[in-house]
Amino acid sequence: MDVRSEESYSDLLHHFPRSLTLPSFGGKSNDEILLDEKSQSGDEIQLTINPIDAHTLQENESHPLTSKQNHKYLKTGTTIVGVQTREGIILAADTRATEGSIVADTRCEKVHQLTKNVWCCGAGTSGDLDALTRKVRYTFLLKNLMRDSVGNDGLRRVADKHRDGDRQAEFQSEEEADINQSLGEAGISSICQMIREDLTKGGGQVGANLVLGGVDPFTKQPVLTAIHPHGSIDVVPYTALGSGGLAAMGVLEANYHVDMTMEEGVELVKDAVLAGINNDLGSGSQVDMVIITPTEVKYERAVVTEEELLFSSGDKNIENEMYKRYAFSSDVKIIGGVNGFGSLPYHIKSKKLAFLDEDSATDQKQTWLNSIFPTLES
Repeated sequence: MDVRSEESYSDLLHHFPRSLTLPSFGGKSNDEILLDEKSQSGDEIQLTINPIDAHTLQENESHPLTSKQNHKYLKTGTTIVGVQTREGIILAADTRATEGSIVADTRCEKVHQLTKNVWCCGAGTSGDLDALTRKVRYTFLLKNLMRDSVGNDGLRRVADKHRDGDRQAEFQSEEEADINQSLGEAGISSICQMIREDLTKGGGQVGANLVLGGVDPFTKQPVLTAIHPHGSIDVVPYTALGSGGLAAMGVLEANYHVDMTMEEGVELVKDAVLAGINNDLGSGSQVDMVIITPTEVKYERAVVTEEELLFSSGDKNIENEMYKRYAFSSDVKIIGGVNGFGSLPYHIKSKKLAFLDEDSATDQKQTWLNSIFPTLES
């Protein structure tokens, strides 16, 4: 760095420390250069800036560039389940989205379509999951469009149209409706490879746990995988992830068998997700489900609706008994409440007017003024 003017030299003094140590050259010892007002503005000064030592930053927590920051992480809650049957794949998830101890959304969609034959359920950070699934979805859509535009793939597309019949006319997802075209098929191994590369590159910082399943377009066999934030992939017959995954996995391990039919699988997946909802505060609301077979895809929201608290006959008897116990006169009122709070009778001891309408307030003000300043007779 050359210092050729008074202005650049003053800037140098402000942006760099007063004492800098240069590395040795040619076996010579280090020399310490002191930048002070005695140095000449025309002198040539060579500065060597060493890279930041990560170990030093970790030891010095007060350093502005230290990696030890006091971040407040919020707990995420989800229950996602996947089961492989003889006919295909069943994926299901709850719909509660939490922000710490706050329920942010009761109808959150956690079942995502990646391609026509591959779907996934996501648990973790909502923003990371949306970004990852959209990237995969439109990447393989672009690949399908580029492949079809070559011109030598027309026979395959005609054969697929005759083989599939009206399958696409029967079901069209919201993602396909937005772009007004089919997403196309893709190999499950290719999709898993892309997701693994992105998660591995993130080093575990991408909050995405995926239960991914579908029917391979080449072998027509159902495949179910569990993908973790660091990029590891497990090919499994059944799995459950999320904060309610332990309760759901207990139901799966107790009732799953190899030759399970589609009807048995649907009931098992429902029970597994409900086990996560009942045993985890971060999971709740309703259950969404998608069924993937070689011939069709069926996605349905609220296959199990949100549980509602019913007012039983026993609760009514308790309400009447409490009313009789505390009611002493005719002016006693009774109101409904939640879990017993606010359901007891109460007496009205006094009444007080809190607010007046504009006309009444004006009249009252004028009456008060007249009482203080009586009208003077001429």
